[in-house]
Amino acid sequence: MLGLALLVTLTGAAILPAQSNPEAVYPVRLVELSTGQTWTLQSSTRLPADWLVEAGVALNPEDQLLLNGARVQADRELPPLGAYTLQIRRAVPVTLVVDGKTRTLTSAGPTLGDALWEAGITLSASDNLSLPLSTPLLGPVGAELQTARPIQIHLGDQIIQSATSAQIVGEALAEAGLPLQGLDYSIPAEYQPIPADGIIRVTQVREEITLEQNYLPYESEFQPDPEIELDQRAVTQPGEFGVEVSRVRVRYENGQEVSREAEDSWVAKEPKNEVVGYGTKVVIKTLDTPSGPIEYWRAVTVYATSYSPCRSAADRCYYGTSSGLPVARGVIGVTRSWYNWFVGQRLYVPGYGTGVVADVGGGVPGEYWIDLGFTDADFEPWHQYVTIYFLTPVPENIPWILP
Repeated sequence: MLGLALLVTLTGAAILPAQSNPEAVYPVRLVELSTGQTWTLQSSTRLPADWLVEAGVALNPEDQLLLNGARVQADRELPPLGAYTLQIRRAVPVTLVVDGKTRTLTSAGPTLGDALWEAGITLSASDNLSLPLSTPLLGPVGAELQTARPIQIHLGDQIIQSATSAQIVGEALAEAGLPLQGLDYSIPAEYQPIPADGIIRVTQVREEITLEQNYLPYESEFQPDPEIELDQRAVTQPGEFGVEVSRVRVRYENGQEVSREAEDSWVAKEPKNEVVGYGTKVVIKTLDTPSGPIEYWRAVTVYATSYSPCRSAADRCYYGTSSGLPVARGVIGVTRSWYNWFVGQRLYVPGYGTGVVADVGGGVPGEYWIDLGFTDADFEPWHQYVTIYFLTPVPENIPWILP
């Protein structure tokens, strides 16, 4: 009864005596998996507890017995077989550090994964175990388990819920399938620890280089043309716009353009100036007037006003003119630039009659202008546009373009 007492101590359970068959003897082979040690014996029973006692093998409570790879109980009689090979899998300690806290397990499972399963520890896809689950338990094993925690990844208007066991932002983003690439950046930065609130803001950055064209304006050059009539103009050479090309770097963050910077520019095509011919051909023409036909060589539309000695907007009456003639009907005032060219030039003004350029006035800004002279007795107010005619003879020196 010594063997039975030993087995009761080992297993902690009462064992019924095996039904022996004096005529049957079974070859038994015991193999300890961790060391490879082997015991062989002949037994007339089919109870593993008897075999262990006969071989002098002690079995700890967490150890396992395997028959052909299947687990069996030491206190259960095995079915009749010609021979038996019984494997002994010793329980080993597993030291597991979970999120910085140490936990010790004991398991006779074949792998680390079996030990965790026996302890009720299940892993999610985001958990990080320092050793593979398939690590065999051939002796004491130490491993670290970092369990995943929830994080929020803010990407533009999107909020992506995920979980990670990583400690660094960049690793967590890579696990979530959003690794930072190129100019991408995150807050906190990819090398910093994951924040306590689990919120990571990601900005995906893309830059493009584009070529932009800007048109360069052309200028107008004026040249005298004897084939064109005086005061007429014609384009003799069309102008062409030039082209300036700029290399521009455009930056997008989360799909939105945030900046546009010109890095370089060059003129791909120079502008070509327009050439405008202005007329120098004087043509003598005639015009019928109430006083009879007149002969003229130039006609210009001007803004006409009128004045008299005491109606000149001065602080007193002025009876003289720049040319020395008295202010009266037939005296016409013009701007200084016209006076220098046309002093003494006879003009015909419809509704006024014939007059001569003999005085200087201030003019009207932006307009060709004349001031029609009157005496105070015959003054007529003028404020209107009118076409004036330059009467022959043609002066030797005339401005081709009116100042």
